[in-house]
Amino acid sequence: MYRFHSRRRHWCSLAAAAILGCSMASPPAAAQIFGADLVDDAGVVPQDMVRLLQKWGYTAELKTDQQGEMEIVSTLEGLTYVIFFYDCNRVSPGKCLSYQFWAGFRDLDPPVTLGKLNEWNEKQRWTTCSTEGTGRVRLKMSVNPRGALLEQNFRNWLTWWQRSLADFKKHINFRT
Repeated sequence: MYRFHSRRRHWCSLAAAAILGCSMASPPAAAQIFGADLVDDAGVVPQDMVRLLQKWGYTAELKTDQQGEMEIVSTLEGLTYVIFFYDCNRVSPGKCLSYQFWAGFRDLDPPVTLGKLNEWNEKQRWTTCSTEGTGRVRLKMSVNPRGALLEQNFRNWLTWWQRSLADFKKHINFRT
């Protein structure tokens, strides 16, 4: 009985120290590129992400969807993909709280089975795939960029997205 209480007290002390350490840490300095803050808890600016993609040598076009929301259209792995933005202008004008990479696949021959899509979803951590049953398949990856430096964070997620696209193409036997 005594050992249980000792361990419990020890774990409680460790937890309290961890909480105190986190609350006492100072927030990171705001990163700047092109003269603008890149990220804070108010979100990201889609135009900054376009500039980063172009800086890294990718094509990137900022468009507006049917609902008036901004989106970026670009290419990777021989495929066109879109970055959708969510919860824009809620906290700060021109900033979005999250975004999602999205790619669609159609005219697949042979069609991808639900079992094959479920197999992908079971084994993947960052991306999910789905279909609406008409033979078209989509791959998605949602990102919450808040609290990170945009250039580094976006580069990391773009790398995951590129790997996922390449792996998904192999998984569904897609040929461009």
